[in-house]
Amino acid sequence: MTNPRIWPSLARRLVELSIAGGLVCGSGVARAEEPTIDEVEYHPAELPPDAARGRVLIVGLALTAGWYGAGVGTSFLWPDAPNARDLRLPVVGPWMALGNTGCGADESGCTTVKVVARTALAVVSGVGQAGGVVALLEGIFMDTRGGAPQPKRPPKSAHEVGRERDGSASVNWMAVPVALPNGGGIEVVGRF
Repeated sequence: MTNPRIWPSLARRLVELSIAGGLVCGSGVARAEEPTIDEVEYHPAELPPDAARGRVLIVGLALTAGWYGAGVGTSFLWPDAPNARDLRLPVVGPWMALGNTGCGADESGCTTVKVVARTALAVVSGVGQAGGVVALLEGIFMDTRGGAPQPKRPPKSAHEVGRERDGSASVNWMAVPVALPNGGGIEVVGRF
């Protein structure tokens, strides 16, 4: 048997230790400075550098290859599924596989959970491969600056806005998304 008088002193010591630990480990008042927001200049008419084309092509190729690998892996996880061979075709395979979902005749232990899982993997693989192809096409057809950065033109004065050099009027505008400290918005810029 233990001494009943030891429990109150042990409990008091545990409370004292937890208070001391809280005081030692506790943090003081946070004194952080207000964050500064760096202004980012966005020039919608400025084209990306030539190096962007190669990077976008690499990203598109990596996306397509990675999601194709996921589709092929899915076909080897369930080789007796009726749509397993379709998943081995790049880009169109996952979409063809969606037309033949369900349990195969030779498939043992087929459950609804397995069918839903492999169908979801086929859909995700198809979307990923399609996104990779879109990124590849963007990389192929993207317009770049083609060399050194274009020199910035000085802003036109108020009376020059809306008039071309030959004196004819022109209207050119564009809606641009803007990030603000407490939200966002749309800014309309151009010549009116």
